[in-house]
Amino acid sequence: MTEPKPPLTGVQRGQRVLAVLALLGLLYLLAQSWFKPPLPEAAASLKDMPPGCASPLSGQAGRHTDLTTPSGLKFSVVAPSNYQANKQHGLLMMYPPAGFSNDLAERYYQLTRQANEAGYVVVYSAAIPLSGRALRLQSEVVPQVMSQWCINPDRVVFAGHSDGGSLSTGLTVRQLPAAVRPARIVVSAAGITSQDLAEEACPAPLHVSVLHNPKDDLFPGFGEGAATWWGQCMQCSEVVQTEANGCQLRSCAAGKTLRYCVTSEPHVKFPAVAQQMFQWLD
Repeated sequence: MTEPKPPLTGVQRGQRVLAVLALLGLLYLLAQSWFKPPLPEAAASLKDMPPGCASPLSGQAGRHTDLTTPSGLKFSVVAPSNYQANKQHGLLMMYPPAGFSNDLAERYYQLTRQANEAGYVVVYSAAIPLSGRALRLQSEVVPQVMSQWCINPDRVVFAGHSDGGSLSTGLTVRQLPAAVRPARIVVSAAGITSQDLAEEACPAPLHVSVLHNPKDDLFPGFGEGAATWWGQCMQCSEVVQTEANGCQLRSCAAGKTLRYCVTSEPHVKFPAVAQQMFQWLD
C-alpha cells in the first residue's frame, strides 16, 4: 500500500497557482508581443545630466541582450541611442514576472522607449523562482550594470509587476551585502503582505509607489497592506493628495513620498497607470 501524498502547504499551493498564472500570462504576452516587438532605443536629453564617471567604462549605446551575471543570470541592457559615458544616466531596473525571460520581460513591460527618452539605461532580467537564492542572484545585476555604464546613483529605480514587484520590494528591505540601494521603487501587484514586511527592518526613506488591484485574483488586498506598512516605516503624513490619475500621494520623512494607486486590471496585465511612472521619477 502506497503512502498518501502529504497535503500541499500554503507555499506549494501558491507556487502552483503562480505557475498557472505565469502560463496564462505568457499566453497573453505572446498574443500581445506578436504585434508589439521590443521598442527600439531612443535618444535621451543629456543637458541636465551630471558630469560622467571617474574611470572609463565599457558600456555602449543600444540594446545588449546576451549579458549574464557571474552566477549565470541572464539580463538585457538597453541604453539610449545617444548614450555618452561622460554623462551620468539614470538606471531603471525592471524585474520580471514569474517565468519570463529578459527578452519577454521587455516585450511585456513596453517601457524601453519611454525610459531611454527620460535618460535611463533600462535593464530587464530573467526570472527564477522566488527564494533567498533568487534575491542574491538578482542583486548582482545592478552592480554589474553600474560597473559598465555611467549611472547616477541618485537615479536608480527598481520596478516590476507580480514577482517583479516582490523582487523590487525584497531587494530594498533586505539590503543584501554589495547590493545597490535604489532611490525609488515602483511595485505592481506584488505578492508581499504587510505581515511579511513587518518581519523586515525599515530601510532608509526612499520614494515608493505601490500599484495594486484590491480585487487582484491572486493577491487581493496585498497592496493596501503594503502601502500602510510603508507609510508607518517612512513616517508619512496622514494628509493625502489625490492625483489626476486617482493615485493617492503622501509626504514622508526626509522629503520622500509614498504613492498608492488602486488599479483595475487583472493580475496578468501590467496596469496602464504604470506607463505614467516617468512623471513620478525625477
